[in-house]
Amino acid sequence: MGKKHRNRTNSPKKNNHIPADQIIAEHNAHAKENSGANRKNGPGHNNELS
Repeated sequence: MGKKHRNRTNSPKKNNHIPADQIIAEHNAHAKENSGANRKNGPGHNNELS
């Protein structure tokens, strides 16, 4: 039946820790990126027509 697939026995575990300031910076960047106030066809873009 062949060898069993062992789960990464020889390689060290990856360190996924990210410092808190990078998380805060990324969160703020996403908040600016996803705000639709200045976007073309953003929220309420039809209000000036009526």
